[in-house]
Amino acid sequence: MIKVKLDTKNKLHLNSSSKVFTPTQTTFDLIDALKKNIKKKNIQIIDMGCGNGVIGIALLKLYKNITNAVFSDVSLESLKDCKKNLKLNKIHKENYELIISDVFKEIPLKKFDIIINDISGISQLVANISPWFKRVSCISGKNGTKLTLNFLKNYKKYLKKNGKVFFPIISLSNEKIIFNYLKKNRIKYKIISERIWPIPKPMMRHKALLRKLKLKKYINFKEQYGLMIANTKIISLI
Repeated sequence: MIKVKLDTKNKLHLNSSSKVFTPTQTTFDLIDALKKNIKKKNIQIIDMGCGNGVIGIALLKLYKNITNAVFSDVSLESLKDCKKNLKLNKIHKENYELIISDVFKEIPLKKFDIIINDISGISQLVANISPWFKRVSCISGKNGTKLTLNFLKNYKKYLKKNGKVFFPIISLSNEKIIFNYLKKNRIKYKIISERIWPIPKPMMRHKALLRKLKLKKYINFKEQYGLMIANTKIISLI
């Protein structure tokens, strides 16, 4: 069991099976960004790519003004873990619903105050050699933008007026494609936070492959002090 301290009063308890994506620092970067942006009363949220439910459950524990949370994921195993964790954290059934969906494909057409997208956003070729996707599938495409672009093409239909969207852009994808899409479609955005981090040691065995992927512009990183340095940006659409 994973225990996460949310604030001085609240702790999060999580169980995850081996077939479900384990939350990374990116997930907690998203939670930190969201904690600064939940102010309205009676809000509805959707946690897309919810995995074991960490983000949505954290918000439900922290904020009583969230009246409904939708948890969605393409993985049935993830939703099973999410349901167990909702019960473990004593979240009332009337406050949430679970939907198996590939991005928005199976989501009923309704409006949300906050849309959270934590669906995979790194190159599928990087995911194959990473410690994050062991026994977990990743179908984000060679340059890692496939699912994010799908999300950006459809989110407006589900967002309330003055609603907000939060998602990460990770440099282990072709982030330029995403930023160009936002610019071309006149989607206003703000970079809330940015964190640089070293590519994990197990992946450093694949330096030649990573350099090749960078050369092909599938991903991007810097090399400093014998390390490969990536970055994560948390984006808010406004």
